[in-house]
Amino acid sequence: MKENTKKKKQGFTLAETLIVIAIIGIIASIVTPMLFGTTSDAELKAAWKKSYSDLSQATMMIVADNGGSLAGAFAGDVAGSEDLKNAFASKLNIIKNCSGISSMGGTGTGVSAQGCWHAGANSWHYLNGTGIGSASAPGLILNNGSLMYFDLRNSACNDPVGDYIRCGIIYIDINGFKKPNTIGKDIFNANITSNALIPIGARGYYYPSTTCIEGSTTAANSGHGCAAKYLYE
Repeated sequence: MKENTKKKKQGFTLAETLIVIAIIGIIASIVTPMLFGTTSDAELKAAWKKSYSDLSQATMMIVADNGGSLAGAFAGDVAGSEDLKNAFASKLNIIKNCSGISSMGGTGTGVSAQGCWHAGANSWHYLNGTGIGSASAPGLILNNGSLMYFDLRNSACNDPVGDYIRCGIIYIDINGFKKPNTIGKDIFNANITSNALIPIGARGYYYPSTTCIEGSTTAANSGHGCAAKYLYE
């Protein structure tokens, strides 16, 4: 009898086992989101670097096609954005081409209306949480699922920003319609100059120190500066 009693005391009781399982569950519920959040952020940053490299190469090819300068190359539309978009479409692997409305160049209904960008109020956001609505410019969906839209600010490529001048802007959501749909998280942008692509946040335009602050709700924290910050990390 004594020997049997000793053997029984060597194992865990049902209550003790349940307590251990509960503790493991609590720890997992805390640690798992942290691990997946870190991995997700790292993957998004890596995807942005790859996208920027691809877009830079496309930009250089378009520059070469236009005699070494984009100044005056996209003046055919009201704002030229449609021609700019089609130039990039010819250099990238795309699955959908969306035309803008006349105010942005083109005779379509716009990038959001045609399904190449987020549609509706608060469908995408600044890093500080402020919502943004639909876009009317022309855009593309790439074969990797990325969304893009184009905004040609000046077809002469002499719109001053920071310490340089630009032609227009490219916006890209690197994971498509998947969340978080936030500038500085999965949405980034870059300025197109007459002969290169420059990430927003570089060279005195939208400083990362004030526009790329995780968790900040200040008005200046738009997320724009993250484009340059994450490329140079």
